[in-house]
Amino acid sequence: MKTFLTAILALWLAAPASATTAALVRTYQPFAWTSIYIEPVTCYAWNAQTYLGDALRYISAKNIPPNFAKEPGGDINLASTSHLFFDNDYGSEKPLTLFMKADEFVITEGYSREDIVKACLECVRRLLPAKYLKTPLTFSASPENKDWMTKIVDEFNQHDRSKVFFGAEP
Repeated sequence: MKTFLTAILALWLAAPASATTAALVRTYQPFAWTSIYIEPVTCYAWNAQTYLGDALRYISAKNIPPNFAKEPGGDINLASTSHLFFDNDYGSEKPLTLFMKADEFVITEGYSREDIVKACLECVRRLLPAKYLKTPLTFSASPENKDWMTKIVDEFNQHDRSKVFFGAEP
């Protein structure tokens, strides 16, 4: 019994050290309506890591808005429906890198592939703190998408990120 109580006490004392922190994270997502709109979105991060990293990852989160329809609505986030994912290595010893994973990219019907990627990169641009505005973005893509995406990523990396890259001024 004494061993059991000691084990329970040890687990109780260790619990705060292993607890995760939940947080609200503001990101941007490209919405597929009649045209592409880039809107701020607040997400709930169950296991918040770094604010910038979470915000970048949530660009690609599904967005199924609540509605009163009898059937559930679909995902309106173009990053999600096109299978584009974003991340960074914030917190590592190296300088910050931004990364877009487009290996499984598919075109969301009704939108041009170029506009989808540019809208997603505009979401990245809006998230970046001033000290990271010049941080280059790298990416991976399937062979059939590599050439045309390289042109857009190069354009994004050379663009003055204090100015809008795609769409209207927020």
